[in-house]
Amino acid sequence: MQELFMKKNEQLRFELLKLLIYSKKGLPTNEVSQKLSIPNHSFYIYRSQLEDDLASAFKDNSVILEKKETDYLITSTLNTSYIIDTMRLYYIKISQTFSILNALSYRYYDSAEELSQNLNLSLSHTYKILGLFNKLLEPFDISINFSSKKKQSNIIGNEQNRRLVMFYVYWSVYKGIEWPFNFLPTSLQSLPVPINSQLLSPSQKARLNYFQSITYWHLSYKLELISLSKDFLPYLKIFQQVSPTSFADIIKDSLRKRHVSDEHIYEEELFFGFLARFFISNIDSPTNKILITTMLIESSLPIATFTSRFLNDFLKKYNVSLTQESYSTSYYLIIIHLFYVKFFNIDSPFSEISDDIPIMAETSDGLFQIHEAELTKFIHKNWNSELFPSISTIPSLVTYLAKLLYLVLITSNKHRPLNVLIQHSKSIYGYDLIKNILLIFFKDTTLRITFDINEADIIISDSFEKNSDKPFFYFEHPEDSEAWKNLISFISKELYFLLT
Repeated sequence: MQELFMKKNEQLRFELLKLLIYSKKGLPTNEVSQKLSIPNHSFYIYRSQLEDDLASAFKDNSVILEKKETDYLITSTLNTSYIIDTMRLYYIKISQTFSILNALSYRYYDSAEELSQNLNLSLSHTYKILGLFNKLLEPFDISINFSSKKKQSNIIGNEQNRRLVMFYVYWSVYKGIEWPFNFLPTSLQSLPVPINSQLLSPSQKARLNYFQSITYWHLSYKLELISLSKDFLPYLKIFQQVSPTSFADIIKDSLRKRHVSDEHIYEEELFFGFLARFFISNIDSPTNKILITTMLIESSLPIATFTSRFLNDFLKKYNVSLTQESYSTSYYLIIIHLFYVKFFNIDSPFSEISDDIPIMAETSDGLFQIHEAELTKFIHKNWNSELFPSISTIPSLVTYLAKLLYLVLITSNKHRPLNVLIQHSKSIYGYDLIKNILLIFFKDTTLRITFDINEADIIISDSFEKNSDKPFFYFEHPEDSEAWKNLISFISKELYFLLT
């Protein structure tokens, strides 16, 4: 999202902010310049600009970019995530690209000329940005148009896809930092959410409120209704039986007064439930996921049957064992993705977006990259082209499905624990102290303590262990808190590599 709305200069200042705020102790000029791939003199320019930006965004000077000796760092008592999300929104809002989209979201314009004059932009630049938007929106069957007969919105097209895009864009831009629906009547802002939210964190609840506001605005004031495929409805009804979505009575009554049938209101509720689950995890509890997947499996509906066969073939091929809860979660995630493939068929899974990856990150794939080719091959081999569109034409959806299968691999029961040999000679209780503290941090299914140096994966010792080339951590003082931090980090890295 930042790549779409931020200019290159703002993107670099934003990355500089994240680089310094994550460094904790600060970074020198040369290291910052190297990580951002900029010359040293450019760093001083960006640093000065970032200082001004922070002063503008946090007027109480609660976030400061300062220099200590040779290192630059960000100091603040505010939450790191709040600072980052606030500055992301700050940079997005000052962009001309965002100003156009924001203006189109609030009112109708008769022409591009009227829009450009309202925003004090040149007409040529306005057309350039509109062209960019239309290119991005084309796969969704949406466009920016100035000849709509309804004159309700310049953003027209498939309402189902419009909601999908708006759900994603509004949260990606604002992320709960601001309430972007000031035009919405207060009575609609205080309505209870239409779907269970007991398991959700405060940010997830805020996201759900964004979705609710978008939906109610489109329904109650614009009367822009979705039209679901009849093949989609039987699946959504199963979710509705277990964890129903129900709009507030005031919304239903207003729709009925405008001659919207109860059947159509019901479809709107089903669709809201799907999009909420598509974008927000844990709306359904583990118990409800088991109930939903059981009902889907027993339904014998085509996509449900394919999901069962697809997942079971995968478990058999890789000799993977799952608990009932893990199986239900895996099935649940896969079938929701398959609904998107089947009923939206758009090459954008709204996840793992490349511009969300820090520009100084060495890789975004981690261990997944090791398995990606093999998992992708499995997907192509086991795909049902009669039921779904050709998966080879939508590569990002293949990658997303491969990541779901990778999740199945790493949550399975087949992974053996890391074998750890501990030796401590300074005291008779040192061994038991280290072992018991480690088992507080790591479960006994994750770590296994061994006395056999030949089967050990790693060695923790305060003495040189001859004839061993195993990964070794020198641990001399159990009273040293910094040594414990380093030891836990060392074990975590070895566990990570064990997954490969």
